[in-house]
Amino acid sequence: MTQSYKLIAAILVIADLIFCFGIGLKTRGKSDSAEEYFIGGKKTGTVLLFLTAWASFSGAGNFIGQAGRGAMQGISAYWLWLGEGFLGGILMGYLLAPYLSGFKYFSMPHFIADYLFGGDPQIRRVGGVAALMPNVVWPGAQIMGVAYVLELVFGIDYRIAVIVCGIIFVFYTVSGGLKAVIYADALHGTIQMFFAIFVIVFGLRLFHSDFGYLREQIIQVDPDKWNLFVDKPIVIISSFLTGLVGAVSNPIFWNRAFAAKDVNTAKKAYGLTFFLNIILVFLMILLGIVSLMFSNQGDQALVWLIQNKMPPLCSIILAESVLAACMSCADTHLNCAAANVVSDILDPENRLEASVSVRYAKIATLLAGIVAILSGLFGSFIYALGTYGYTICGGVLIPAFVIGFLARDRKSEEYRSRMSVTAAKIGMSAGILAAMAFELVPALKGIFGGGVIPAIAVTSIGMLVSNCFCKDQTWKQNQDF
Repeated sequence: MTQSYKLIAAILVIADLIFCFGIGLKTRGKSDSAEEYFIGGKKTGTVLLFLTAWASFSGAGNFIGQAGRGAMQGISAYWLWLGEGFLGGILMGYLLAPYLSGFKYFSMPHFIADYLFGGDPQIRRVGGVAALMPNVVWPGAQIMGVAYVLELVFGIDYRIAVIVCGIIFVFYTVSGGLKAVIYADALHGTIQMFFAIFVIVFGLRLFHSDFGYLREQIIQVDPDKWNLFVDKPIVIISSFLTGLVGAVSNPIFWNRAFAAKDVNTAKKAYGLTFFLNIILVFLMILLGIVSLMFSNQGDQALVWLIQNKMPPLCSIILAESVLAACMSCADTHLNCAAANVVSDILDPENRLEASVSVRYAKIATLLAGIVAILSGLFGSFIYALGTYGYTICGGVLIPAFVIGFLARDRKSEEYRSRMSVTAAKIGMSAGILAAMAFELVPALKGIFGGGVIPAIAVTSIGMLVSNCFCKDQTWKQNQDF
């Protein structure tokens, strides 16, 4: 990239950062309750909901991270996409999100504890711990994506880029809560659409949209990269399930559904968002595979491809577009993390005064932001951070959601269920421990290809078996159901 192009790109990036900082100043002190801070007062309309949903979902993971997976894994990377982007996208976008939009909850643990387990505060706390995982690690992954690009385009030290961008997105998220996030996402979502169109069009030209030609080229480079079944069956199943439960349990998907003004708003906004997201992720993985025709850049495949094989126009908007994608996803997860810490873990019974709750929320957002910046500085690669959070959150909360949903008498206005609250606590707590053990201990991780299968199994079996013995008061009251 020539110096003139770099200057234009730098101006765009600086303007964006100033805009985000200004949003933080403008929305500072505007949220006077937890409802305003976490779900924007449940007043978000179709256009803003679509833009913030699209912007939040299409972060570094869906751009740089998915292309990086394509470069590192070849077409076997599509197993995660089949679970996360395709099936998970359909379930969340067209079924679950419209249903959830009829409720006014702050988070997934809030819904599970209140609606499915009689408002039990301990269930909410355990769920809050599980949901907190992806909300803390994903912002770090987004900052990694921004830093990759700023270092490559401008030669800025990676660590400086992580810290500067981290401070900006933490500032405006702390200041204005979800309201600030939505305003920033409105701009960033629009930028991301144009970026995606440009990159996809020029990326398809690199192999003349000829998949037969692409297949021949990739097989010459590495035959395993064009083998969908190169991994062991258990690894394939684990990858698919990690993507599926990750998409369905992703805290930002639930948060945006609760923030929707009404069910019709959620149907329109989420339907369009996930339709575009399914296509986008498929093509980003493809571009990562395409990059293998020229060079093996791993996690930085998309950035390298744009810089070296696409017209200068793509390079000019690269830094600003990736900044928009990453900041919009990071701020959303940060806001959700604060909801987990304050509403789910510290105050599940909603005893705090509104002003105190907001003050604690800002402190929690700041602390979560610091953890995210540290994750960005020391994380290995982008999707490693994201899938770790998916494993714990999805592997525990999805079984709890499904079992609790099936056991609850949904026709009764009062809480009635065949599932013991004590049994749910036992199963969920055991599931978290299993997820962490099989994800972090190498010898155990090799057995199932990760922690998601053990987490699902232990949570489900733990809840169902414990339910046979835990005849707590809630169960006794509802045993006739």
